[in-house]
Amino acid sequence: MSEKSVTVILGFGATGQSVARHLYRQQQAFAVLDTRPDPGVETEAFGSDVEFHWACDQWPTTLLARTVQVIVSPGLSPNQPLVQQALNAQVPMLTDIDLFMASIEVPVIGVTGTNGKSTVVSLVGHLLNSHGLSCAVGGNLGPPALDLLAAKPEICVLELSSFQLARSGDLDLASAAVLNIDDDHIDWHGSAENYADAKRRIYARAEYRVGNPQIPQLGDLEFAAHVGFEPSPVPHGWSVISDKGEPWVAYENALLIRVRDLPISGQHNVENCLWALALVSPWIAPEQSVKYLQGFAGLPHRFAAVRGPSYLRCINDSKATNVGATLAALAGFQRDESLLLIAGGDSKGADLSPLGPAMCGRVRQLYTLGIDAPRLNAVAKDQNIPCCPTQSMDQAVALAMQEARPGDTLLLSPACASLDMYNNFAQRGDHFAALVGQYVDGDSRGGANERT
Repeated sequence: MSEKSVTVILGFGATGQSVARHLYRQQQAFAVLDTRPDPGVETEAFGSDVEFHWACDQWPTTLLARTVQVIVSPGLSPNQPLVQQALNAQVPMLTDIDLFMASIEVPVIGVTGTNGKSTVVSLVGHLLNSHGLSCAVGGNLGPPALDLLAAKPEICVLELSSFQLARSGDLDLASAAVLNIDDDHIDWHGSAENYADAKRRIYARAEYRVGNPQIPQLGDLEFAAHVGFEPSPVPHGWSVISDKGEPWVAYENALLIRVRDLPISGQHNVENCLWALALVSPWIAPEQSVKYLQGFAGLPHRFAAVRGPSYLRCINDSKATNVGATLAALAGFQRDESLLLIAGGDSKGADLSPLGPAMCGRVRQLYTLGIDAPRLNAVAKDQNIPCCPTQSMDQAVALAMQEARPGDTLLLSPACASLDMYNNFAQRGDHFAALVGQYVDGDSRGGANERT
């Protein structure tokens, strides 16, 4: 076994594997530790000198002594034993984002927030590519950041999680934004304050800061561009302005595009468009950037329409893995009690009570599932919203189809993580879409079809 100094990769998921590829290309010696049994990942390409330690609950003593730095996968908690042992040994701890920023030589745009990150990052990439710039998109969304280097882009856009930001150094970003801050991942960060502090770190060395001063945790920061629904009283403000009863996306006081002409629906997606337009302002003039919006297609599992019976609007918002995301989805509906909502899963300890007022008047029937269904049922009961506990997505969809009336909307927006029942939110959303698809007119027909 070699006794030379090494970089150690903690966690060998998608991010850890991208780090290994990067270090191998750089001809740097490294080793891998993972708490899981051998995941069956192909490792021969890295050569025989690389040490792979599977099912580890503690560091091999000789390895820790010769470790010069640790690259930690984003999801590993600060309380995880391997992380704690490295901290106690005072080994420098970095992230894949640190390695990426040290290697990239083109502008990098960074986006974080509790909700909306993936849509905004994808919009930004679409706008820049439409403008003729070779833009690579990744990070917490899509390819890991280090895998973007091979494409040799002219500009990069990264979705950055609170986990990545908490551990990364100050990032020299060309443009950066915190979209929103709601309670999430408190179990990982230890407190809401720590979570907010991690998000704020994206601005530390950003050249062009985009922000909303109405976000309480950001009120003391200065921004180059402002985003909000109210008309902006300051220069470089993006907002929504009503003209003759018609809402428009506006830059300063110039009306640029009608809200109903935006390529994605929902009030939260209007705001996502504002953020994307503001973030690309250093490269694209406002009048031009709104023209590029038209070709954008929404992302799967993010307030996405799915095919169901013709009388019923069906929406897959499985990516709503926290309360804030579901609040944003609900805000786009009228209080006309035409909404059938499927929600539940693992709330990660979040306060579910804000969902009560948001559901009130909008949700005619709530179907709950997952380990935190009882807590959601209690919230609904406090607001006199009918709720129906279910054992599975299959049961929830079947019951909703029996209850649905023409003009209703069936919305999957769980407000919770999926890991108590599914591998990830995408699997949950795919299951919902498949179940709803069985009720396409002419196929399996629920009770509501018989009433039309």
